Amino acid sequence: MPKKVDHEERRRALAEAVFAVIGDRGVEAVSLRDVAREADVSMGAVQHYFASRKEMLLFALGHLGERVGRRLQTRMAQLPQPDSRRAAIHQLLCAAMPVDEPSRQEAVVNIAFFTYATVDAAYADRLREGYTRILSLVTQRLAEAQAAGELRPGVDVAIEGPSLFVLSQGFVGPLLIGVFTPAEAVARVDHALDRIFRADPAQSLSGRQDATAGP
Repeated sequence: MPKKVDHEERRRALAEAVFAVIGDRGVEAVSLRDVAREADVSMGAVQHYFASRKEMLLFALGHLGERVGRRLQTRMAQLPQPDSRRAAIHQLLCAAMPVDEPSRQEAVVNIAFFTYATVDAAYADRLREGYTRILSLVTQRLAEAQAAGELRPGVDVAIEGPSLFVLSQGFVGPLLIGVFTPAEAVARVDHALDRIFRADPAQSLSGRQDATAGP
């Protein structure tokens, strides 16, 4: 009986080949032929799944977002304290920075697509979707932490959420070219979280009690 072909898996494998070509030679070097060579398949096999270079690149960009999401879910599931909102925010911010080999490859590819996103709305929409998702999650977790009394007095979640996100994104380029080490970048993210979160867990409990107490 013929083996059933998983077409989506084939498309994802080709997207990974796109990432490899970008990592080696940049996004301008990506062609259907180069991707076929990288994936060790025929040109016809690539054309079976993608009618054009742009269609292939847009699919690869969408796959990149899914890959980042799966990696983040794995990291969140491994937290020693799943209910720790600070630890969750830490993971969200660090997942957006090139601090290990998988995230470094993703950052290189992501930056490469900005070349097109500045002049092509289709690429900009895909990139914006990914950034908006992480920003929303960071702000949501901060709001939950504030409701639980875990943040320092006077913290404005609407300001601090985007500020934390921009901080992590600001490290992407400098990390890729070696201005900072991953450890230095992560330490600065933790410093920013220290400024926002209460240092004493007992204060969080007191904050929750104060928030729920009547007049």
